[in-house]
Amino acid sequence: GPFGPKHASHQNGLDVDVYYPRLDHRERPPRRVDQIDRRLAQDLVDRFVRAGAEIVYVGPLTGFTGPPGIVQVLWNHDNHLHARFAAKTD
Repeated sequence: GPFGPKHASHQNGLDVDVYYPRLDHRERPPRRVDQIDRRLAQDLVDRFVRAGAEIVYVGPLTGFTGPPGIVQVLWNHDNHLHARFAAKTD
C-alpha cells in the first residue's frame, strides 16, 4: 500500500525495511541502539547479503558491517535495515 513519496522503491517489491531484533524480543522498533540484539541483527544483515541484496543500508550508530559497497551506512537507519534487490530480467 501507500508508503509516501520518498519511498516509491518499496512499492515495486524490490526494497524492504526490517526492524532490527530487540534484546527483549518485543516486536516493535528499537528506540535506541542498545536495545538491539547485535548478534541477531548482524546475522540478519549477513542473510540479506547472502540472499543477493544489492545494497543493505544500516544506521551509523549500529556498527553493523558487511561487504563494502553492499552494506552501507545511511542516516535514519539505526532502528531498521533497508535492503534493495535488483529486478530480475528473464
